Amino acid sequence: MQIADWHVHLSVRGRPRQMRRHASFIRQHLSGGMMGLFGGILFAVVTGGIDFFAAGAFALLAATAIPALFLRLTGNLAASYALSSTFLAILVGWLCLWTGGVDSPAIFWLAIVPMEAALSANRRNAVMAASVSVIVFSILAWMSLASGLPPAHLPGLDPFLVRMVAIIAAIVYACALAMRTQEAYLRAEEAADTEEARYRVVADNASDLVTRHTMDGTVVFATPAARRLLNVSPHKLLGMKLSDVARAEDAKAVTDAVAHTLRHGGETSVEFISTNPGGEVRFLETRLRATGSSTDISLVAVTRDISERREAELVMQNARDMAESASRTKSAFLRSMSHELRTPLNSIIGFSQVIRDQSFGPIGNGRYSDYADMIGDSGKSLLRIVTDVLRMSEIEAGNVEMDVEETRLAPIADHAVRTLAPQARSGRIVVQNHVPEDLPLALADARAASQALNGILANAIEYSPLGESVDIDGGSDDISVWFEIKDNGQGIPANEIERLMRPFERTGGSLEARPAGAGVGLAIAKALTELQRGGFSIQSEVGNGTTVRLAFPRARLGHRKTA
Repeated sequence: MQIADWHVHLSVRGRPRQMRRHASFIRQHLSGGMMGLFGGILFAVVTGGIDFFAAGAFALLAATAIPALFLRLTGNLAASYALSSTFLAILVGWLCLWTGGVDSPAIFWLAIVPMEAALSANRRNAVMAASVSVIVFSILAWMSLASGLPPAHLPGLDPFLVRMVAIIAAIVYACALAMRTQEAYLRAEEAADTEEARYRVVADNASDLVTRHTMDGTVVFATPAARRLLNVSPHKLLGMKLSDVARAEDAKAVTDAVAHTLRHGGETSVEFISTNPGGEVRFLETRLRATGSSTDISLVAVTRDISERREAELVMQNARDMAESASRTKSAFLRSMSHELRTPLNSIIGFSQVIRDQSFGPIGNGRYSDYADMIGDSGKSLLRIVTDVLRMSEIEAGNVEMDVEETRLAPIADHAVRTLAPQARSGRIVVQNHVPEDLPLALADARAASQALNGILANAIEYSPLGESVDIDGGSDDISVWFEIKDNGQGIPANEIERLMRPFERTGGSLEARPAGAGVGLAIAKALTELQRGGFSIQSEVGNGTTVRLAFPRARLGHRKTA
C-alpha cells in the first residue's frame, strides 16, 4: 500500500521502513478509535440509551485514537506506544471495575498490556506498561478487599461463559501480537540481510582490502581484494596480523600504529612495503579505526596499493634532484669559466692600453694604434658580458647578499650618468638627469641599486636612435622611492616584455639583427631590485619608446645610517 507523505510526521518522510511502521500504528489506532466512537453511538441507538459504565467503556475505546494523532504530530513512536499501553491498561481496569474487580473475566487482559508495549522495541516502554498493569491490578485488589467496587454489570449473562469468552479473546489478541512481533522481527532481519548483502557487494568489489581485527591485531575478516593486493586468498589471512604481511623493517611501525589506534581511538595511517608469495613488492597504505564499545573493541583496516604513487614520487624526486644538480653544475661552470675568462681579458685590455698609449715609445704606424683601440674595446665589451653572466649565476645560485640601509638615490643617478657618458657620446645620445636632490631616503643597497640603474641606462642608450635623448627621473609616494628611465627607442611589443625580463632572452630575430650582450641586463636589474624588496616594472609601446621603473621601499625614522 502506497503511503502518502502527509500520512506521517515530517521526520520519517523519505525513510520507507520508518514510514511503514508509523503508518501501521496510525491506521490500527485510528480504526480502534473509530470503532469505539461509532460503536457507542450504535449502542445508544439500539438500546435506547447508554449508562455510565458503557459510556466510559466506549469513550476509553475511542481514546485509543489519541496515540495515533500524537504520533502524526510528533513523530515519537516510542512515546506513542507508551501512551497506547496506558490507555489500554485504563480501559481494562475500567471493565474490571464494573465486572467484578480481580474476579472480572477481563482481568487477563492486563497481561496483554506489556506485550503490546513490547512492539515498540523499547525496553523502557515495556517496563512502564508492566508497571501500569501492576498499579491497575493493585487498585482493583484494594477496592475488592475494601468492598469498594460498584455492583457487577453482567445482567443475565453466565459468568463462566463470559470468562471463557474473555480468555479466548485475550488468547486471540495475544496471538495477534505475537504474529505482529514475528513480522516485525522478520522485517528487521530482512532489512539487516539486505544491508549486509549491499555492503558485502561493495566490499567484495572494492579495490581496497578491508579487514577486521581483534584487540591484538589478529585478522578475523578479510575481503577478496586480498588476492589482488597480497596474492593470498582471504581465508589465509584469518589468524594473521598486519605486521605479518609487512617486511621486517616495517613490522614495528605497523604494530605501533595498531597500538596507537587502540589507545587513542580516531584514525591512524601507516605506510609499509609488502612482498607477496610471488615475490612482487608493493607499497601499501593502511588506515586503522577502532570500533565497538570499551569492553568489546575491534579494529577495521582499509589497505590500498600506493605503488604507483610512490613510484611517481620517486621519479619526481629524482627529476628534482637532477634539475638541482644540473643547476648547481651550471652555476659552478659559469662561475669557473667567468673567472677563467676574466683573467686573460684583463691582460688583453691592459696590454692594448699600453700599446695605444705608446708607453714604451712610438709604434711607428698609426694603424697599430687603431688596432689596439679595437682590441681594447672588444676586450672591454667581452669583459662586460662575462661580468654580467657571472653576476646572473651568483643571483640564481642565491649567493648575493644585500646590505640594505637608508640611501640617497640622487648621487646614484649622478654616478650612472658619469659612468655611461662615453657610451652616450659615441652614440650621440643626450642623457638628462632630472632626479631631484631632495628625494626622500630609500631603503636600498647602494651598490646593487647602482648596478641595476647602470644596466637599465646602458640598455636605454644602446637602443636609442642617434641624436635622441634618455631621461632619468625620480619620484616618491608614502611607501616607495623610485627611478624612472625613459628612452625614445622603437619600444617593445606588449607580449614580449615578460619574456625579455628572463635571463638570456634577446630582442631581434637573427643573430645579426641582435645587439651585443648576453641578454641578462634586464634580468639582473629586476633581480637586484627585487632582492631589496623593491619593484621592477616596464611600460612600453612600439614606436613610442620604453619607460622602466626601479622602486625601493621608502625609509622610516630609526633605520640604519645614510649612504
